[in-house]
Amino acid sequence: MRGRRIGMVFQDPLTSLNPLYTIGRQLEETILTHLQVGRAGARRRALAALAEVGIPAPESRFHHYPHQFSGGMRQRVVIALALAAEPVLVIADEPTTALDVSIQAQIIALLKRLSAERGVAVMLITHDMGVIAETAHRVAVMYAGRIVEIGPVREVIHSPQHPYTAGLMGSIPKISSSSIKTSLVQIDGSMPRLNAIPPGCAFNPRCPKRFERCFAERPALLRTPTGEAACWLHEPRRA
Repeated sequence: MRGRRIGMVFQDPLTSLNPLYTIGRQLEETILTHLQVGRAGARRRALAALAEVGIPAPESRFHHYPHQFSGGMRQRVVIALALAAEPVLVIADEPTTALDVSIQAQIIALLKRLSAERGVAVMLITHDMGVIAETAHRVAVMYAGRIVEIGPVREVIHSPQHPYTAGLMGSIPKISSSSIKTSLVQIDGSMPRLNAIPPGCAFNPRCPKRFERCFAERPALLRTPTGEAACWLHEPRRA
């Protein structure tokens, strides 16, 4: 399953690649492990994968080691590795955090292009709402290890249905003349430890809209006008 049907792009490309092997050998190893091809076929596929992700002169770079690549080029190699076995899903965990801003945009554009061309689903794990707004079709907001809201990205960003999501959106600075003197929204308190989650809704100690039921029962995802939210405010009987 891992590698064949699910590819993975980690946050730091330098720690994702084996420093003792050339990137060509690592690509060939992945392809030979998961696909029914010979070594010559694996080499052709590896070279094609490097070219597809924008590595210049893949024939010569094929024999280079990870330390001979820049951070952005290493992340391109990691994306090539994730796609080498033709998976149906790629999980990208903060794939741009360790990169310069200009390189971040290139990597996000690359993931979007490859997803569209190959028909591969991409699950992007990130705290950067700008990246989410630019890249995702649907977004799931998590708090204390559970999904608290899920829906189309534009709806969640512009019309959040869970108090935690509303707090996240309010904490993002807006560049406009009317917002220069406006204070950012602050979510009081701090995230609970996962071994000390309070009873009821995990967000209740910090929620400005909590009421009695929030302290006693943990809500499941409930239908909202824009998607689903784990909040008793959307309980049908309450509405």
